[in-house]
Amino acid sequence: MKRTHQFRLLVGACLSAVPAAGHSAIFDRDDREYASAARGSPYAPIGIVLRHVITRFHPYSVATGFLVDDCHVLATQAVMNGKKSPLGSHLRFRSGLGTPYYRSTRGRIVAFGGQTDRIRATESQMEGGARDWILLRLDQCVGKTLGHVALKSGPFSPYEFRDLKSGSYPRDRGKTNGVSVDPSCMVVRTRGPMWVNDCALARGDAGAPIFRIANTGTTRQMVVYAMQSAGHSTKSPVHVGMGYENQAIPMSVIAPQIESYLSTQSSDKLGRSRDTAL
Repeated sequence: MKRTHQFRLLVGACLSAVPAAGHSAIFDRDDREYASAARGSPYAPIGIVLRHVITRFHPYSVATGFLVDDCHVLATQAVMNGKKSPLGSHLRFRSGLGTPYYRSTRGRIVAFGGQTDRIRATESQMEGGARDWILLRLDQCVGKTLGHVALKSGPFSPYEFRDLKSGSYPRDRGKTNGVSVDPSCMVVRTRGPMWVNDCALARGDAGAPIFRIANTGTTRQMVVYAMQSAGHSTKSPVHVGMGYENQAIPMSVIAPQIESYLSTQSSDKLGRSRDTAL
């Protein structure tokens, strides 16, 4: 989203209470654009994490997730609807939407951050927000075909927080058109362990990666800095300001906790990883 406010990265900046993840906040103007999710695209690792919920009015819960290696997907606990112990739960991951490389596979949660707070106004609640993640082990390693992201956990230079992107599959936009990308957003400040940002966040966007595209030899790869967790609910674009920014979990928090699960080696080796609540 385009802005005119000055960049700031301030530890301990004030932020008002934030509703549950998955609500929407679009800043200044809605300039989201579609990007191809086809094999070979740096956006191909982004997909949808879906949980079937047997109720009359809400048959399923959905959020965004992304491949962090051939066989694992990172997402938020928003898709679990407050379930306290999601370990072992089975979800579905859909990727390559709208392309000939569409894949749908089941997966099992093998790690999660712990109990998280959905309302975040205090420092302790922000600490709880940083636990809002799950790691899904896929039955089919679709990352071998679609590729996966790289995780950036530091060190950082100040300019890196200015010109970032985010990508997702929000409910308000056509999924078969491709990944919805906010082409220009930034980290505004920090609040405890969380990164306050002005990247687009609509329903279904919990779990959206905040990233840059890097050239690695002849290929382009998504380098993920953070993952969207929570935001404000607004019906139309608003001007970014104190208390209206969205919240993301930096990879510097998550990456060390999932490192032992990640590998580009055989699925047999990954399958021997022990399920752990982190």
